[in-house]
Amino acid sequence: MDISSRVRLFNLFLRGATIGLKFALSIIIINELGVEEYGTFGIFQSTVIIMTFIVGFDFYSFSSREILKKEAKPFSFYFKHQLLFYLLSYFFVIPFSFFLVKLDIVEKEHLFLFILILVAEHLSQELYRILILLKKSIVGTMVLFLRSGIWIIVLYVLWQINFVAKNINALLILWLFGAAFSLVVGFRKTNFTWVKELDFDWIKKGIVIALPFFVGTIMYKLIEFSGRYFLKFYFSDKEVGIFTFFSSISNILFVFVQTIVIIEIYPRLLESRKKNFREFMIVFKVYKKQLLQYTFLGIILSSVFIYPLLLFMNKTVLLSNIISYFVLLIAMSFFCVSFISHYALYSYSRDFQILKATAIGFTINIVASFLLIPTYGVLGASIAQVLSFLSLFISKLYFWKIYKENL
Repeated sequence: MDISSRVRLFNLFLRGATIGLKFALSIIIINELGVEEYGTFGIFQSTVIIMTFIVGFDFYSFSSREILKKEAKPFSFYFKHQLLFYLLSYFFVIPFSFFLVKLDIVEKEHLFLFILILVAEHLSQELYRILILLKKSIVGTMVLFLRSGIWIIVLYVLWQINFVAKNINALLILWLFGAAFSLVVGFRKTNFTWVKELDFDWIKKGIVIALPFFVGTIMYKLIEFSGRYFLKFYFSDKEVGIFTFFSSISNILFVFVQTIVIIEIYPRLLESRKKNFREFMIVFKVYKKQLLQYTFLGIILSSVFIYPLLLFMNKTVLLSNIISYFVLLIAMSFFCVSFISHYALYSYSRDFQILKATAIGFTINIVASFLLIPTYGVLGASIAQVLSFLSLFISKLYFWKIYKENL
């Protein structure tokens, strides 16, 4: 086995372990604390994720393209300015976290932890992206594992030996330690060196270019998480917990496809785009084939294992709502295959078309949620996701076909 194969195998192992531990966390919380407490955690977790994208402003989408340019400046120039932008973003955005308490989204006693987790999670996420971009995939995967995996093992052990209290607060503290530790490991491997140059015009340019990506990303995340907030408003944390559990389990399909296919091939798509259309289509066909194959494989595996899992957990409330899981799995399938056209459009800088497709999906999601969730609850939220991701898939496919015909 050559070195590249070993690296790929190691990355797959760590990413697989991370997926498995995220999956295990859902089970641990429900078994130890209950479905309702899992609903509380689901709202907290969703809000952290949305806020990380707000403070990040999708600035990475601009800086990554700049770093990959042939005439690019030294990496440290871009990384320094990226960090400076994030510092300014924290200054303006984090004060709004206090309104989350007023809206009953984050509990008052968890606000300080929320802010610390938000910053640590965001910076760790950006470090992971940078390390992948720099082709330091092993370190990047380790950062991901430390941030999203290993602390779950520690939590489980400490809860089993009754070393810490079994509550949300203990979980959040360990989450924070995991994210913070990943920062230390990741930053040391960037080989960042201080540069004196300061270019605020470059940051301003980045804000303008990143804006459509940011709007699109926020709409994506609202499509993904809006059901949780609608259910909290119309029902209770129990319904949020049911929906969060099934959506988290179905989301493993996308993480599976992203880990095995998207992360590995999309940098090659961007590089082949620089050569010519023929070279791009060779890589694109490989990407499309693998994405479809692994999406189908993921659907089969997910469908096979869900019943044994629910029987093992012995939670009647989950078994009685299992139809919602299969509806969400269909939704996630459409989301996965939408990334075929997504990265084709992205490679050719068709950012506005991506934004339009996302806006269509977002609009359908919000309208469907208002119409379906008050009456059908968890199932209504699941159907709303199917409709939004289906429209997303169709829209991106349409825009890519139109653009490709004009090349």
